[in-house]
Amino acid sequence: MKTKETIEEREEREEFAKKMEWLIIARFILYGLATSIAVMRILAGVDPFNPFFLYISLPIFTLNSIYFLLIKKRLYLYPVVYVSFVIDILFVTMGVHFQGGLAATIFPLNYLILILAASILISTRAGIIITTLSSITVTTLITLECLDILPPVNVKGITMAMYQEKGYVIAIMVTRIIFFYAVAIVSGYLSDRIKAQAREIREKEAQLIYAERMATAARIAGESAHEIKNPLAVIKAGLYYLKHILPENNEAQQIISKMDDAGQRAVVYFDDLLQFFRPPRIERSRTNINEMIKKAMAGLPCEVLASIDVQQELSSSLPDIMADSERLEQVVINLVKNATEAMVGVSSKGLGIRSEQEGEFIKIIVSDTGKGMPEEDMEHIFDPFFTTKGKGTGLGLAICQRIVEAHNGRIEVASKMGEGTTFVVRLPAL
Repeated sequence: MKTKETIEEREEREEFAKKMEWLIIARFILYGLATSIAVMRILAGVDPFNPFFLYISLPIFTLNSIYFLLIKKRLYLYPVVYVSFVIDILFVTMGVHFQGGLAATIFPLNYLILILAASILISTRAGIIITTLSSITVTTLITLECLDILPPVNVKGITMAMYQEKGYVIAIMVTRIIFFYAVAIVSGYLSDRIKAQAREIREKEAQLIYAERMATAARIAGESAHEIKNPLAVIKAGLYYLKHILPENNEAQQIISKMDDAGQRAVVYFDDLLQFFRPPRIERSRTNINEMIKKAMAGLPCEVLASIDVQQELSSSLPDIMADSERLEQVVINLVKNATEAMVGVSSKGLGIRSEQEGEFIKIIVSDTGKGMPEEDMEHIFDPFFTTKGKGTGLGLAICQRIVEAHNGRIEVASKMGEGTTFVVRLPAL
C-alpha cells in the first residue's frame, strides 16, 4: 500500500529533483564541450574523421531533453536518474571504443564525471554503484578489443602494440578501476561530511529561531495572561453572585452557566499556555506506576468515563521508577480525556489502560475504540496548538510530550481510521 510522504520526505525529494535538474544542464554543457573538442581534433587532423561523434550527439541531447522534462514534472524521479546514469555509461563506453580504446583521451574522463556526480549529488552508495557499472563496461570493452572480438577503432602503431602486452593492459585497467573507486569513496565521504555539517547548521539555526520565538511568546503570554485573568476573576465572581441572587430564574441561570463555562475555558486556555511556555519542573521521587495510574483515574470526574467500558491491565511486577508522580498523573489524565473525546458519537466505547515492562522501559498504554486519526494528523499530533477538535487549546499533548521527555522517556501514537488510537508512554526503569 502506498503511504503518504512526510514533510521531510517531500522536502528531500524536491531538493534532489533540483540537483538533478542542474545535473542535466551540466550534461548538456559537458557533452557539447566534448563533442566540440572531438570535432576540433578531427578538423585539425589530430584524429581521423569518425561519424560516430555526429551520430551520437543527437540521441544524447534528445535523451537529456527527455530526462529534464520528466524531472521538471517530478515524474519517475529516481528511476529516471538511475536509468540516465546507466545510459550515460553505455554512451561513454561507446565513445571510448570509437576514440581508440586504451588510447582514448577525452571520453574516459566522463567516467570520473559520472562517478563524482553520483557520489556528490546522490550518495556514496550511488557513487560505488556507478563506479562498479563503469568498471564492468570498460573492462568488458577492453577485453573484447584485446581478444579482437570487437576490433579497436583508429588504433595503430605503438597503441596497437599495447594490446599485445596483456600484462600492461591488465595493469592499466586495474589502475584505472582502483582510481575510480578511490574517487567515488573520497568524494562520497567528503560530500556526506559536508551534507551532515550543513544539516547540523540548519538544525541549530532552526532551534535558535524556535527558542527565540518561544521566549518572545512566553513573555507575551505571561503579560497577557496576567492582564486578562484578573478581569476574568472579577467576571466569574460577579456571575457567582448573580447565580445566587437569581435562583428561581431558570432562563437567567442558563445564561449565567454558559457565561461561566466560557470564562472557565478562557482560564484553562491561559493556564495551558503558561504551562507550555514554562519548562516543566520535575521533582523526582520513588514512584509506583500502577498507584500513579489508579490515583489519576480516581481523580477524573465521573461524567468523563460515563457509558465507557474501562479495562485496566496493570502489571504486578513493575519496579518503582524515579519520577514526578504528579506530572505523570497529568499525562495520564490528559491522554484519558483525549481518548474519551475521540469516542464521542461512537456506539461501542472502550478504554484500555495497561502498564507493562519492556526491557529497560516501563510502558503506559492508553487505547480507545474511537474514530481514529488519518496519517497527516498523526504527523502533527504533538505540535503546539494543533487540534482536530472544535474546542481545546491544542496544547495538551504538546505538554504531555514535554513532561515525558523531561523524564528521559518518549511518547508514541498509533491510529487507524474507524478502529481507534493508542498512545504509548515509555519511561526508563530504575
